[in-house]
Amino acid sequence: MALRHLTAFVFIILIISSCSSDDAANSNKPYVEGRVTVSDSLDSTGDYSGIQILSSVRSGAESIDTLFYAVTDSSGSFSGFADIDENGIYPVLLSRNSNNFGLLNVVLAEGDSVTITAELPDVRSTAEVSSQEQDVLRTLERVERGFRRVANFINAGAVSSDSIQIEIEKWSDIYWQVFEENRGTHVARLSGESSATILQGWNDSLMVERANIVLDEYNRISPSLRNLLIQHISDTEGLNTTLRFIDDLEERTPTVNDKISLQIKRIDLLYDSSRTDSATEYLNQLKNEFPEDEFVQSWAENMAYDLEYLAPGSSFPELEFQLVSGDSISTSSLRGQPFLLEITRLDNALYQEQYDRTVAIYQIYRNFELEIITVPVSVSDVMFSAFFEERNRIWPFVRPNSFDTEALVEVLNLDRVPTRFLIDSDGTIIGRYIGTEYDNILDGLQRITTITE
Repeated sequence: MALRHLTAFVFIILIISSCSSDDAANSNKPYVEGRVTVSDSLDSTGDYSGIQILSSVRSGAESIDTLFYAVTDSSGSFSGFADIDENGIYPVLLSRNSNNFGLLNVVLAEGDSVTITAELPDVRSTAEVSSQEQDVLRTLERVERGFRRVANFINAGAVSSDSIQIEIEKWSDIYWQVFEENRGTHVARLSGESSATILQGWNDSLMVERANIVLDEYNRISPSLRNLLIQHISDTEGLNTTLRFIDDLEERTPTVNDKISLQIKRIDLLYDSSRTDSATEYLNQLKNEFPEDEFVQSWAENMAYDLEYLAPGSSFPELEFQLVSGDSISTSSLRGQPFLLEITRLDNALYQEQYDRTVAIYQIYRNFELEIITVPVSVSDVMFSAFFEERNRIWPFVRPNSFDTEALVEVLNLDRVPTRFLIDSDGTIIGRYIGTEYDNILDGLQRITTITE
């Protein structure tokens, strides 16, 4: 009898220990519960079983990670823990019998509990999502709608120039209020980041102050705000301080993707600053740390080529083109004067937006013998003519389809347009500027002319 009681006691202890272990494992995971029913018009049986609630994200080119999955019982009820790598706003799909009825955006955050109710088939109108995070999200969405309206007025010229900064700072304060009233939540972090981001160019000191407060509280910030801070520090305090800031961010960051992004940013900065030895060292570390990551390995391969052949300080490759004028031009024939070579599609919206600024640059810097040569890719003669119907062609353009595009892409390792190369009078690469990296061209021009600010 005593042995039987002892065995039962041990069994109970094991059950309690197992439950405690499971509770500990799930204690900080988001708990999701709710009830999904079906309208009588779709199913009058009153049996609401078999409704699937699924949240998943794509983790690679071909793999999908399931964050939450549950199936309703006959009453329509469901519950379970979500398995997330990081707090965020995730899609939740409601389906039944292979029919998808609705997609909800739900905040899944550590330690939070989420309640979802809905009725099929009209999920959009009937769904309600309730949680601490979701309530804050609704507040943030109202603020965002208000700010978007003001931003549209500003972009349309409906706000006087002397009032714009006042409006920007006012809305930054509104975002910041949401942050302060809900500190510790994931959505508060998003609001704090928005508060800082919209100040860029208007009140940079307050942008930095608020970004650092968010960073200190959450140990991470969004990639967009992170890049603004990195650029600001680079512009105001130099490369070494910027690299130390990146080191600090990398020590704080909890996610693999953030670590990869920061390492890539460090390599890019070293590359742009002609520190090719250090850039190569960090590039090899990145490849060795993430040998199975296809994106990392592909990016590293491209960067290795750039470091060897196209880094600032390297000699620009020898190229020869036939111009629209009928003349021939080569990179060697341009020795003795600086030039900007731009490769682009003429129907590219960004290039069209930048064109007037390029005209202004040319008009200023041609006094210092700067030449611009534009190589239009994937363009027909009709498109070429149409581009200049309302624009002046004041520098040399390469004749469309007069060159081997694939060979040019390979030699210059092109993957986006517009891409521009600034070359000094000795044929040395000063910098490569891709897409929106347009303002950096002026910094490069300052280095090869006698113009000072």
